[in-house]
Amino acid sequence: MKRAFLFINQFYPPDLAPTGRMFRDVAAELTRRGHSVRVVCSRKSYAPGHDVGSDVVVDGVTVRRVAGTPGRSRALLVRAVDDVVFLAAAGAMTLAARADVVVAGTSPPFVGAVAALAAAARGTPHVQWAMDVYPDALRAHGVGVLALPWLWLLEGVARAQFRGATLVLAPGPYVAARLARHLRDGATLRDVPLWSDLEPRPADAAGNGELRTSRGWASRDLVLMYSGNMGRGHRFAEFLAAAERLGPEGPIWAFVGSGPRRVEVEAFRRDHHAARIQLLDYVPASNLAASLRSADVHLVSLRRGWSGIIIPSKLQAAFSAGRPVIFVGPRDNEVADWIAESGGGWIVEEDDVDGLLAAVASARDPTERARRGDAAREYARIHFDRQRNCAQIAALLEGCAADVRPPC
Repeated sequence: MKRAFLFINQFYPPDLAPTGRMFRDVAAELTRRGHSVRVVCSRKSYAPGHDVGSDVVVDGVTVRRVAGTPGRSRALLVRAVDDVVFLAAAGAMTLAARADVVVAGTSPPFVGAVAALAAAARGTPHVQWAMDVYPDALRAHGVGVLALPWLWLLEGVARAQFRGATLVLAPGPYVAARLARHLRDGATLRDVPLWSDLEPRPADAAGNGELRTSRGWASRDLVLMYSGNMGRGHRFAEFLAAAERLGPEGPIWAFVGSGPRRVEVEAFRRDHHAARIQLLDYVPASNLAASLRSADVHLVSLRRGWSGIIIPSKLQAAFSAGRPVIFVGPRDNEVADWIAESGGGWIVEEDDVDGLLAAVASARDPTERARRGDAAREYARIHFDRQRNCAQIAALLEGCAADVRPPC
């Protein structure tokens, strides 16, 4: 039976934010199954802050965009204002739209409250797809004493949006365990891994030589790439310290993307000219696969306090590209488990620069890189399969709609 699904998430393609890309793929799967899907999102993109366009219908999905605030700053205060403006506009638009199931994403934090209110007004179920966990992320970031009353208030909002949901989706078991703290007993909680836009395929991608040349990388260079958001939950100190110690004879450390902690890398590069650090902007979606495959090894990191709160989606992309990963962070999280299970990389504890240097030394061996890259790609083919994981989520959403009245 045809159902109407309403998705609410601040970001949606052509924006490059991973949350939006996941929603796009599930929305497309639902339309293929004969359902109608409407998405409410922002016109303002995540990284550059530019306007991504007005309302459009793409692959049968109706995309409604609300205006964002002017400016491109990623300061916390500006982001908070952006979030409030989006929530207010999206709330009004959501209440006016017809839907059998309302599905909330993670962007902005507490968007699930809007979904919960809209669903309650109709008497229909709502789903919370929590790719990050709030307000836990605020505590991990560290809030001042003056902010504590607001944090307690936001924790109440979080509990309300989660507990009112028919279904809560998590991207991994550690995130699911943390979400469980916000749920009532008996709440439906499922974890389904996210995926990459890249399709895992055998053999290295030909044609990366031209891109490497354009970036000044010689064929003999070992290129270690950090690609994506440089967020507050990620670590950079170990990478930068290793780059300094290895100096001009070391590998190229390419940081591709943006985020609040990019300034940390920029400042280090200005003060350490001998370190082979290169900073590049986000690449267009059409060039992302080539960019990811142009590296020999990918870098992923996580700060200890952020385990179970976020999962860096960089691992799925690197594994799908057939590239091994050097991960710096604690062992009690999904990324460390996936690397250990697959054999697709190296795990380095926080502050262990010597351990990172040992991983880099191992990565210099082309045979070892190929072995771990093949293991990474095979793991991605099984665990991060877009079609299968999208189908699993679509089936769960259909189950939420099973008991509601058919659309008029």
